[in-house]
Parts: sequence; C-alpha cells; structure tokens
Amino acid sequence: MLKGFLSAIFILILLNAGAQNFDSLLAVSGTLKHDTDKINLFYKEGFSNRATDPQYSYFCAKQAEQIAQRVSLPYFISKVSNLLGILYYRKHDLATALSYHKKALNLRTIINDQRGIALSNINLGNIYTDLKKFDLAEQAYLQSLNICHTLGDQKQVGNCLLNLGVLNTGQKNINAAKNYFTTAIKNARSRHDYELEAICLNNLAVINISANNFDDAIGNCVNSIKIKDLMENEMEMADSYLNIALAYYKKNDKQLAEENLKIADSIIAKYDYTAALIQSLKIKADRYNEEKNYELAFNYLNRYHELQDSLRIINDALNLENNFIETYNKPTIAGTENFKFPFIYMNALLLILILTGAFLFNMKR
Repeated sequence: MLKGFLSAIFILILLNAGAQNFDSLLAVSGTLKHDTDKINLFYKEGFSNRATDPQYSYFCAKQAEQIAQRVSLPYFISKVSNLLGILYYRKHDLATALSYHKKALNLRTIINDQRGIALSNINLGNIYTDLKKFDLAEQAYLQSLNICHTLGDQKQVGNCLLNLGVLNTGQKNINAAKNYFTTAIKNARSRHDYELEAICLNNLAVINISANNFDDAIGNCVNSIKIKDLMENEMEMADSYLNIALAYYKKNDKQLAEENLKIADSIIAKYDYTAALIQSLKIKADRYNEEKNYELAFNYLNRYHELQDSLRIINDALNLENNFIETYNKPTIAGTENFKFPFIYMNALLLILILTGAFLFNMKR
C-alpha cells in the first residue's frame, strides 16, 4: 500500500515540475508568429527531454500535436506521433506506442518521407519484438534496411543489421544471425564504428558457442576486447571474458575457463556490473551442476534468481520514472499569457496526501 502511495506522490511531483516548465514554454511560443515555428519549438523541447523529463516531454508533444492537427501538416503530425510513440514505449504502454508509430508510418508513406519511413519501421520492429511478433519485427527491420541502403545511410544500415542479428539469435536462426552480424561487422569497419564492431563480435561469439565453434568464439571475443580497450571501455570487457570462459568450459579446459571467469568477476566487482554478474552466476551454477556438485550449483542458482528479482524491482522503478499523467489539459496558445496554473494548491494537496498517507500507514502498523 505504502509503495503505491509513494509512487502516486512521485508522479504528482513530476507533474508539478513539468507543468511549471511547460507554462514558461507556452509564454515563449506566444511570441512566435508562424505555426510551424511553434510546432518546432514544442517538438524539439519534447524530443530533447524525452529521457530526462517524460512529463514535460509529453506536454510538449501533445501541444505540438494539437497545433499540427489544427493546421493539417502531415509532416509535423508524423514527427510528433513518432515522439509520442517513443514516450509510450518508454512507459511500456506498447499498444498506444504501436498506434502512434503506425500513424507516423502511414503519414510518412503518404508524403514519401523515406528517412522517416525507415525510422518508423525501426521503432515498429522494436515494439513487435517486445510483443513477440517476430515475423512482423523482421519485416519492419528489413524494410528499414532496404530504405537505408537506398539512401546511403550506412550508420542506420549497421543498426538494422544488428537488430536483425539479435532478432534471429533469439529465434535460434543461427545461420541467419551469423550472416547479419558478419555483415554488420564489415559495415562497422568501413565506417570505423568501433562500438558497433565490438558489440557484433561479442554477439557473434554467442552464436559460435551455440554452434559449438568454440575457437571462433574465443577469437571473436579477444578481438572485441581489443576494440573495447581502444575505446577505454573496460566494463563491457566483462561480457567478452564471460563468453571466453564459457567457451573454455565447453572445451573442457577448466583452468583457462576459470582464469577468464576470474578476470570477468574482477571487472564486474569494480564497476558493479549487475547484468554481467547475473550471467556469471548462471555460468557457475550450470558448471557445478554438470560436475554434480549440487549444493554449490543450488547456491549460485539461488543467487542468480535473487539478483534477477532485484533487477526486476529496479526496472519497475525506472519504468515509474518514465511515467506521465495524460489528463493534464493545457490551454491552446491563444490567451495563455493570462493563464496561471494553481501550483500553490497543488503543493498543498501534495502535503496533505503525504501526511494522510503517513498517518494511515502508522495506524496500519
């Protein structure tokens, strides 16, 4: 009960702060003569704050949407729909996010905005993947890949190839995944995109392990580590060392496996790298289970599940930060200079709610 109450208070505080920022932006927009300038103002503010202040970003996006629809400008409506789709996706409201991204794609198709069509398909592919509609996800990624090839946008080509590789890995389409990652590596090298190359090498190593190509997996991880060293990205070296350890375990070379696992664990501890720690615990649990040391296997597996549960709680908290309230109706731009939102009453209401909640919680205890 207390957790839900505090969550509600947290959201109301975000609403309060976002509303104050938005009122200032409304005042600025009132000085602009052209609707397109007003739309761009709200859109740019909303897009730049989509990760740091979802409530404020939502207010901006809805105001831009209202103006764009009033003056019937498909290009701007599609951009704002894309932003709203991103916000709802971060909120994990996949149905609403899907609706907005479909709307953006339809409008971009009508006005033949090829770059926009490619971006909308990437966003749709991400949603379909989360919804486990893998065929639709693949279609969306492939459409984006074809457009990016035509436009000569090699950076987005690389991203599409990575998405397709990850998608096919999840579906156990080993050969297809391998081809996508290999092509993505070539793309990355041609552009000196070291980050993408390192990611794809590590993903390719996972494919190698699943296909029992352990030496190839080790080689790809070693190359990934070299690139991460050049990038001074020590933390993510842990992922590669874990894959190397797993490959050596599969080769029944326990000594080299444990040496690499020890290196990975030291990096994990140094950076408090939770995702890698989960993988490390799973490797140890599986290994001890194979050695029939069931007590140690159970202990590591138990820690693995406990950490996963903790990570789930953290993710729930992050989802809360991405939340926003949709019932806040701001006035149209005309006449906004006379509008003042009653923040004093909002703050008083917040104080009353906090005190009431605390009193009820103490009574319950």
